Amino acid sequence: MRVATVVAMLLLAGSAAAQTNQSAKSRGPIANTPDQTIKGSAMAVEGDLLTINGTAVRLMGIDAPDPGQKCKNRYGHELDCFKVATAVLANMVKGEEVTCTVTEQDRTGEKKGECRVRGVDLGAAMVARGWAFQYASLSPAYQKGEAYAQSKRLGLWAGQVEKPWQWRSRQVRQNAK
Repeated sequence: MRVATVVAMLLLAGSAAAQTNQSAKSRGPIANTPDQTIKGSAMAVEGDLLTINGTAVRLMGIDAPDPGQKCKNRYGHELDCFKVATAVLANMVKGEEVTCTVTEQDRTGEKKGECRVRGVDLGAAMVARGWAFQYASLSPAYQKGEAYAQSKRLGLWAGQVEKPWQWRSRQVRQNAK
């Protein structure tokens, strides 16, 4: 096979893959359903949950401390890490227009997506500041941000904290006794 033919085939394959990726990005979990965009003022309900004009949207790919979850700061003093993480997110959205692209809705009807303020991904900002953890099993997108926060001992990484999914699992086990 001639080199020009191989190059042409590779270009066509790359173009087809790019179109497939683009069409996958332009629809939600149900085929041919576009992602939903929600814009407006937001309120932080949790460190990974916002309400925009009354619609709840969970930040996709991250997990922040849950209500009742405690952690310790660098000096060993206990603090309500749920309240702190929620306050950090609240400060990021205060007085700003938030744009959320909802890409999923789970079986309970909870909307999940990527939310931005002035072009900044709020999930990435929460992870990079150390107030949320990446959900590596769902997305590797925030891996570098988490590594940065951990290396600089920012936020939750400054002291001792149990990852939220581990904390929830432990709560279930303890409440089952």
